Amino acid sequence: MLRNLTGGWAILFVLLGLSACRQPEPPVLDYEIHKAEYQGMPALEVHMTFQAPDSAVAHVQYQDEAWGEQGLFGAIRDVKLLEGEGRVAVLPDSNRVELHGVAPGSLLQLAYTVVQDQPEAEGGPDRSYRPIVTPEYFHVFSHNLFMIPAYLDTEQETPVHFRLHWSGWDQPEVVHNSFGSNQREQDLGVLTVARFHSAIFTGGDFRIYTDTIDGNALHLATRGQWVPFTDRDVMEVLSQTVRAQRRFWGDHSQRYFTVTMRPYPLDRGSSFQGTGLTNSFATSVSNNVETELDQLLYLFNHELMHNWIGHTIENEAEEAQYWFSEGFTEYYTMKNIASYGIGGKDWGCFIAYLNETIRLLETSPVREEPNSAITYENFWGNRDYEKLPYRRGMLFAFYLDQQIRAVSDKTKSLDNLMRDILQEVRQTGVRLNANLFVEKARPYLVEDLAPFFEAHIEQGVPLPLEGLLTSLGLEFTIGADVFDLGFAFDPDRSFVQSVDSASAAYATGLREGDRVVSRSIYMGSTHKEVELVVLRDGKRIPIQYFPIRRAPVLQLLDSPENQAWFSK
Repeated sequence: MLRNLTGGWAILFVLLGLSACRQPEPPVLDYEIHKAEYQGMPALEVHMTFQAPDSAVAHVQYQDEAWGEQGLFGAIRDVKLLEGEGRVAVLPDSNRVELHGVAPGSLLQLAYTVVQDQPEAEGGPDRSYRPIVTPEYFHVFSHNLFMIPAYLDTEQETPVHFRLHWSGWDQPEVVHNSFGSNQREQDLGVLTVARFHSAIFTGGDFRIYTDTIDGNALHLATRGQWVPFTDRDVMEVLSQTVRAQRRFWGDHSQRYFTVTMRPYPLDRGSSFQGTGLTNSFATSVSNNVETELDQLLYLFNHELMHNWIGHTIENEAEEAQYWFSEGFTEYYTMKNIASYGIGGKDWGCFIAYLNETIRLLETSPVREEPNSAITYENFWGNRDYEKLPYRRGMLFAFYLDQQIRAVSDKTKSLDNLMRDILQEVRQTGVRLNANLFVEKARPYLVEDLAPFFEAHIEQGVPLPLEGLLTSLGLEFTIGADVFDLGFAFDPDRSFVQSVDSASAAYATGLREGDRVVSRSIYMGSTHKEVELVVLRDGKRIPIQYFPIRRAPVLQLLDSPENQAWFSK
């Protein structure tokens, strides 16, 4: 009996031990998204079910400012509690909704409606970072569709079990997003808040195209009648891009990936933008004859590269590491296009883009600003600061790549370092910062990279490109036509604030104080004329000129010898 009793206690202790080791179940968030109307406007009505915290006040987060957009609460209507007791208070300035007087730990269902609060672009800037909800389709990002209980959103790595239910979209309408295609019931499983909040959700009259790459599904969701290319053209560029980049990284782990592509009107010129997201990237592209397939080639390669640089390899501090997440993405966009011949391109395409980057950085008014000057406000509010980490980071990546190749007699390259960083991140979960990058680069270089990095990334000192190219025996010239707008707008871009008297703008007749009635400017392009109509003393005056000046800027030659260096 004693032996049996002892055995029974032993079993009990084992069971208690297993129970103590079992991880608690992650919290569950259920969202029902309904196709709806609100005061005659098309809308998305969201019902969010969650457990209240252990307090009488439940805070629910919703970002009023994100990705350069402000006042996002302007898209929210009719916030109310459907299940549970409590009083609702909407606090846009605090990025939250408060529920007062709730029963601690009770089950709550909060309802709210999302509408499109600003008109779509009509020949002006695109508004795709705000909710777009029309009778024909919707296009929204997680952070401007889904509220999150604050106790889950305090730490972006919090694991949460997400479930979605879509109601009201009937065939042939689609529901398509970063987690699945045409699934009205979506059990996403356990995700971090960060991964869930970095996603695109679309639906309505989108068309879905599918390819299979190494057993993994690839989707393209697009809509509208495209003027410059066909859906088949776009899908071919996308498939080539995905095959090449997965081959570069040796990574075929994603079972599902999608790209969304939304057209928007633009009377003159071309414009496009993209956002790398969880299992996806979202793009918006001008739909006119001036938009070219080559622009999509760049856009797709850049945004897909963010799947690794920026998402898998995350920045420790977002803006502080944009030199890497944007600059190195920019470099590998063009290097992979050339390396894998995507879209039929070769190393001449790489050289041309490198030269353009050199010219644009050389003429940037902020080219020698320190890395610390790239803040959230500057990046999203000033085009010069926005482009600075792209250009500076790309040229730094180019410089480092050539150094590693030269030191190793072309047996190693920056590619090896990038794959090392990816492996380190996956094994340890560490985030990218300057110290990690410098440390991982150490085995590939003769000299310590830290002082060089401090000077040329942190302090913004221009890179010694001429010395590098000379040491490698690459052919180059000094001198090029660079973009020079020649004048500055006032903050509202309504008047000419100042004009450089040595510029083509001044020579053509533009003067300080002119009111700008209309404008057509291809920023950065020396091949397109600036066309303005200004108002002066009650008279409308047309102004037209090429925004060019000559500058002592280094340019690589597109020669067989230079192409051979890069291709080997």
